[in-house]
Amino acid sequence: MESLQALAAVALLALVAAAAWLAARGRLTASWLRPRGQGPAELVQRLPLTGQHSLHVVRLSGETLVVVTFPNGALLGKSPAFRDALAEAGAALKGGDLR
Repeated sequence: MESLQALAAVALLALVAAAAWLAARGRLTASWLRPRGQGPAELVQRLPLTGQHSLHVVRLSGETLVVVTFPNGALLGKSPAFRDALAEAGAALKGGDLR
């Protein structure tokens, strides 16, 4: 019986050590408690351009934003909604107004 208690104590200490190791590296978070996609911002797409440059398409409260990130900062640009851009392109094609 004593060996079983000693084994349980060792297992408990190993579990506590693993949790402390994960917490120290920032990997032990309660993100599984939060439902995804419940905030006002949604990442639509991320495209890595180089090792340190990325293009992000973000939907924020119904608006589509384009964010370019690089080592010293970021650039933000608004993008028209896809259906609006598609309607505008269709109207331009029908009217012969190609840019």
